[in-house]
Amino acid sequence: MSEVIHLGEENKMIKLEKITHNNFQEVLNIKLTDTQNDCVNSSIYCLAEAYVDIINNEKPPMLFAIYNNGEVIGLVEMGFYELKKDSFLWKEFGDKYTYEVNTFLIDERYQGKGFGKEAMNKVIEFLRTFPQGEADSITLSYWMTNDAARRLYASMGFVETGDVWDGETFEAWDTERADLENAEVGARLELK
Repeated sequence: MSEVIHLGEENKMIKLEKITHNNFQEVLNIKLTDTQNDCVNSSIYCLAEAYVDIINNEKPPMLFAIYNNGEVIGLVEMGFYELKKDSFLWKEFGDKYTYEVNTFLIDERYQGKGFGKEAMNKVIEFLRTFPQGEADSITLSYWMTNDAARRLYASMGFVETGDVWDGETFEAWDTERADLENAEVGARLELK
């Protein structure tokens, strides 16, 4: 994979770059809105979790800083997964392998300006190259009450799978519950 992925527009130059010692502090400085702090992992948490994956010999996560015109505006962390036959995606869609977007952050200063959509276009373009192997889909999840995420991902072609779970315990969601802010929704973009 090349180190830099470009997407050009008149006022925007979105690219994904590896996280290095040169941009590490900028990645750590990514800020979320107050309402997002409870439902999205911070960049610090994301980097720590990737470290744990690596030292446990799991398939290396794919982490990139999201840049616009030379400035870090976000972070994306993705993984490649072989699915088990009893998994929801295998049973419902026949997916044997998927790329999952585990974390997708845009700094609060750049939200609502189209940067998220352009950055997600770059993520999809990159994953369509099958950087760690062929896959059937790209998957992600978001909180049921996060209408901005729902609209963004739907505009990119992601379709909700019907899989809903408790985002705290990862147990199946009980539809009788009233605390929808704890419900996490799965979405999928077919690759083949």
